[in-house]
Amino acid sequence: MKDGRTLILEIKGYETDEEKAKHAVAKRWVSAVNNWGNLGRWCFHVCRDPHLIGKELEHIIPIFLSRDRSQANKAL
Repeated sequence: MKDGRTLILEIKGYETDEEKAKHAVAKRWVSAVNNWGNLGRWCFHVCRDPHLIGKELEHIIPIFLSRDRSQANKAL
């Protein structure tokens, strides 16, 4: 992203139990990496419809940015 973050974006139509588990692991990994802090900031998102990816990114990027600001404000 423009601010240097890395977005892991997965595009999937149908979600199996295996995919749900994979996404849970990816979210835990992102959380651990962000808590460690030595690899920059990361976020993870799954897009279910590739035709909507632009709209989804417009919606989720501000959410990811505001989460980091909220966490930074709590740390102060």
